[in-house]
Amino acid sequence: MSLRDLATPTALAMPGMLVSDFFRECVRVQVPGLPFRDASGRISGKASIRHILKMTCLPDYLINNARLLGDGIQHLRLPEIYDREILGLRVDDFILPALPRVNSSAPVTKALAIMEKEETTYIFVLDGEEYHGAISIMSLARQLLIEAGES
Repeated sequence: MSLRDLATPTALAMPGMLVSDFFRECVRVQVPGLPFRDASGRISGKASIRHILKMTCLPDYLINNARLLGDGIQHLRLPEIYDREILGLRVDDFILPALPRVNSSAPVTKALAIMEKEETTYIFVLDGEEYHGAISIMSLARQLLIEAGES
């Protein structure tokens, strides 16, 4: 099966897109990120739920000391998470330049190899600037089950 057939079509993140709209699209398609098409029409990076949450909800000291934290950390003074404020932000400020991508004619093993190298669980299928959709390890697992008759 071709990567193009496996790809889940998604919207693209665009300049001015609200984080709420970005999150809504990611949840709809069950992919934690979207390619970002800049104002010139070029796909120039990606927006990532993980990155947005990291930048808006986690102070560096928590990340740097995560392995030292126990489960009962209620006594620590943690910053409030202001959900409406975060959802009202624009994705433009959170775009990552790295865009894990693969050509639609590549084999599935190449997509998996790139995902592993980039330490991500999803990849975008692009032929030049033509975007076909995203493939995640979950969509690949689902397809393997279907092909084995175990869906």
